[in-house]
Amino acid sequence: MWGYMIFFTLISTAFSSIFYGVIITAVIMAILYALLRAISKGIVLSIPFYITGVVMAILLIIQLSLMIGAMQAKDAADSAEIYMTQLLEDASGVDGAQDSQQVLDAITEEFPIIGAYIGFADFSGTRVSDLAVTMHSKIIDYLSSYIWHRVWWIFGIIIVSCLIAICFSENKVSKKNRNTNQYRSSSRKNYDDF
Repeated sequence: MWGYMIFFTLISTAFSSIFYGVIITAVIMAILYALLRAISKGIVLSIPFYITGVVMAILLIIQLSLMIGAMQAKDAADSAEIYMTQLLEDASGVDGAQDSQQVLDAITEEFPIIGAYIGFADFSGTRVSDLAVTMHSKIIDYLSSYIWHRVWWIFGIIIVSCLIAICFSENKVSKKNRNTNQYRSSSRKNYDDF
């Protein structure tokens, strides 16, 4: 029964993360479309724009969903610290690697979203009385770093996608076609003269 609860908790968290990831992606895509259209209509009429847009949307949904999930795990970390404090209330001594992993396993059973991001803990040498605070601090640091990595990936995806869309815009394609058509028409005139 407990396993089903963990499964449904993770599934509902995943769906909410994906849902918000899709919503934020749609807003970003709409803003980028408006900006690129303001620069040139030729950009948004090109085939590379649509191909890049689909790839960018998929990548943004993935990165945003992971980032939102990490934010939810970060929120759960505060409750996890209280839970750890209660769990280790009567314990004393110095923590070993196996002990800290058991504490993390107990936390991930209670807060499965944390287990989705953190699966291993080694706080050997830490006093048991300080373990809750130390573990909480490390979890927060790791999740903050993870969130910032997702932010940089999102900015990178947006910048590269916009550059591709601008470089392969319809204006450049139509200009090339215009030059080719002018060359063909001038060639025809030369043949007609004979």
